[in-house]
Amino acid sequence: AVAAGVPSNVLRVHYRSRDEGLIAFSNARYYDGSLVTFPAPRAWGEAVRLHRVDGIYERGGSRTNPVEAKAVADFLVKRLRDELKKPEDGRETIGVVTFNIQQQQRILDHLDKARTDSEELEWFFSDEREEPVIVKNLENIQGDERDVMIFSTTFGRDAAGKLSMNFGPMNQDGGQKRLNVAVTRARREMHVFTSIDANDI
Repeated sequence: AVAAGVPSNVLRVHYRSRDEGLIAFSNARYYDGSLVTFPAPRAWGEAVRLHRVDGIYERGGSRTNPVEAKAVADFLVKRLRDELKKPEDGRETIGVVTFNIQQQQRILDHLDKARTDSEELEWFFSDEREEPVIVKNLENIQGDERDVMIFSTTFGRDAAGKLSMNFGPMNQDGGQKRLNVAVTRARREMHVFTSIDANDI
């Protein structure tokens, strides 16, 4: 609650997104359409991309989606190799956000192997860089931003084909705020990897 006599200010300007599609949902859902995007972003409709995978969520076991984790890691490694072809000052920064810590760790394991196999990828992960590659979960992504964000929704049908409506931190108090933070971390592109469709929920 706001103390009596203390003025409250609402966020009105959004500077991060370079494409209207990256902020449109949050603007409509959380800010009642009042956000002014700055500088004037493009609106080409290509900034948010869906990657549907046929993953299985290991609900009673690892609490990960192995197929989705591998798809995210493979996409990221391919993207990093493409970025290596550009001059250093023209390479985009990249991050990953997952719905839970277990999926975060599974993707990190894939990336550790890729970095061992391909030493040239180390440049992207160096702590000396201003914005190295990050892999975080829904609960610790706040404050970070990258040019390209890859989002692993993690949850999906289990081996028996059942889809639980338990989405980890999303089901807790403030879960919608965590999701809003997570989906607004990208400056240029967001790639959503998921094993479920909207009509599954």
